Amino acid sequence: VFVFLFNLNTFAKRDNAEDISIILPRESITKFVTKLLPYEIDLGKNFAGSLFIESIENFKIKDNKISFSLRIYGKDITYSTKMGKQMASIALGSVNLLNDWESSFRFDVDKKIIYIKPHLVNSVDTKKASYKEVLINSLLKAFSDIEHPVDLQEIDPITTEFLGKFLTVNFEILNIYAANNEMTIKVRPIPHISDKNKTSVDKRPQKK
Repeated sequence: VFVFLFNLNTFAKRDNAEDISIILPRESITKFVTKLLPYEIDLGKNFAGSLFIESIENFKIKDNKISFSLRIYGKDITYSTKMGKQMASIALGSVNLLNDWESSFRFDVDKKIIYIKPHLVNSVDTKKASYKEVLINSLLKAFSDIEHPVDLQEIDPITTEFLGKFLTVNFEILNIYAANNEMTIKVRPIPHISDKNKTSVDKRPQKK
């Protein structure tokens, strides 16, 4: 697909490579994330059982922030804590919660790292919530307001045969930003053409 985005002069001159803006609409991102579900949450040392992100709802993108609701489902959840010299275990049983989140992000151009910072929006009222909701909320708050780095330095290149030659296109991420229910990834293609015959000869085993 990328072959048709450039002309032959672009391939021949690396310095003249055109930048590409890849636009990801909200619907496409939602479908991609949905395919990763259910996603199991690491409960940590004080919790036991199974806790999953079952679904994602109300997905919106605006001004480098992503807001969404997570349906969280769990079963056989227990919480253990030390009381004096004894360990006490509290059975929480099944969990079915809907939590609202807002995640901001920033892209470090030099390091090629995107920092994602989720924030739990609707923290429970400890005076009105059940002990089960309070404990699960404390678990979720451990993920809130902490930046998580994602390294984006490596993007798989595209390799194809073009006009009797081998064409390899590497990509450099220049920027990532979001607004109006769209995420935009700006990349710079770095093409390289090698001779097909020369490549095939180079791959032959050397005679001893």
